[in-house]
Parts: sequence; structure tokens; C-alpha cells
Amino acid sequence: MEGLHWVQHRWRQLLGRHLGRGCTSAPAGPPEKTHGSPQAVSRKRRTVFARHGPHPQEYEATSRGYMGNAIRSSKYTLLTFIPMNLFQQFHRAANLYFLFLVLLNWVPVVEAFQKEITMIPLLVVLTVIGIKDALEDFRRYLFDKKVNNNVVRVFCG
Repeated sequence: MEGLHWVQHRWRQLLGRHLGRGCTSAPAGPPEKTHGSPQAVSRKRRTVFARHGPHPQEYEATSRGYMGNAIRSSKYTLLTFIPMNLFQQFHRAANLYFLFLVLLNWVPVVEAFQKEITMIPLLVVLTVIGIKDALEDFRRYLFDKKVNNNVVRVFCG
């Protein structure tokens, strides 16, 4: 089976060279077995298609299966902000304590204050921290957008 892969690779290489595409060089012989040898080198090959080269269709077909190189350091999206932010906030012991007091106050036997009054401190804390996290994440988004839209120079050797 490895011999068949090597023949296919060699055929693609020769065909690419004939068409003027850049490909990696062929190994001197058939691929070596790499079973259990700690010094064995992987002989995987790759073909690189230039985006603005002579074959843009092949570039588009090949690049669809890979992720882009855009930077994304923001934690949330518009859809995931509320659930993920609440999940992050209830990892804090103080917020869990206030949630426990709110839930305990809904039991009629233990009720010390009105139900709505005990919810106010928790809602204020969750709202303030949520606004702070939203602003931080929006700043990250703007910075990522700025970095991803920078003009770069590509050096081709």
C-alpha cells in the first residue's frame, strides 16, 4: 500500500513539474518503514499552491478543507455571550453563595425578605461583571480585526 502512495505522489510530482507547478522533490527510493524506530523521520509530503499563481481553482479546492490564519482572541459571540458569561460568573464562590440565598428565599418557610429584594445584589453583580466582560471582549474583537486587516509583505524566494 505504501508503494502505491509513493507512485501516486511521484506521478503528481512529475505532472506538476510538467505543468509548471511547484512541488516537493521525490524521495531517492521507496518510503522507508518507520515501525518502532525512535529516529525514524516522517516522510509525509505536501504540495503548496500559490493563491495568485497559475492555478487558482486548485488553490480554492484545496484550501476549503483548512482553517484560515485569522486571529480570534475574543471569548464570546453574540449568541454565546449570555450563557457562557453566566457559566463563567457562577464559577465564583461569591456568586454561588448569593444564588443559594436567592433560591433559599423562595422557600416559604425560610423566607426572610421579599423574593425580589434578595435578587437585587446578585443581579447587580452579574450585570456589572457582564458589562465589564462585554467591553473587554469587544476591545479584543476590535484589536483582532485591526491585526487581521494589517497589510503584510510576502517574500518569495
